[in-house]
Amino acid sequence: MKSLQDIRSVSVCALTPADTEAYRFVRLSALREQPPAFGSLPEDEPNLSDTAVRLEESDDRCFFGAFQNEQLVGIIRISRYSAPNEKHRAYLAGLYVLPSFRCHGCGKALIHEALSWAANATGIKRVNLTVVTQQEAAIRLYQSFGFRTYGTEPETFSRGGQFYDECLMTLALNSDNDRNA
Repeated sequence: MKSLQDIRSVSVCALTPADTEAYRFVRLSALREQPPAFGSLPEDEPNLSDTAVRLEESDDRCFFGAFQNEQLVGIIRISRYSAPNEKHRAYLAGLYVLPSFRCHGCGKALIHEALSWAANATGIKRVNLTVVTQQEAAIRLYQSFGFRTYGTEPETFSRGGQFYDECLMTLALNSDNDRNA
C-alpha cells in the first residue's frame, strides 16, 4: 500500500480488495454509531466478496482509507455520476473516522485525497455531497475545503420515528481548491 499523504503519523491511500475486512469493520462501525448520517443500514451492507469488488479502483470511483500503524481508522468514497450527461460530476460519500482518531486531521486528509483524485480524473468539474444537518462539525470541515450549501432536503432519513434533513453541498473544481493541500 503506497502512502499518498501523511498527517500526524496517519497515512492515506486508495483502498484495494486486500483491505476488504478492515474496510467493512470501519463501515459497519459508522453505520452503527451514526445511523442517520448514512443512507444504508448495517444489515444491508454487501458481503465480503461484493465489498472486495467495490473496493477495486476504477475510472469512476475510488475508496480511500486513513491508516495509523497499519490500522484502518477512517474511510471515504468518491464516485463519478454514472449517466453519460452527468460524468462531469462526482459524489463524495461515506466519510467516517473511528472516534478515538478524530480531531487529528484524518477527515481532512481523506477529503483532500478524494478531491485530488477527482481533480486528476478526466472531465470532473464538480463534486457534490450530502450531510445530515445535525452533523455540524462535518459541515464546517466540508466548508473549509470550499464546499457551499445549495439546499436542504427535508426528511431524508428516519430512525425511531425521528426525521433527519440533509444539507446539499457542492464544490466547483479549479486551481483554487489546492489551498488546503
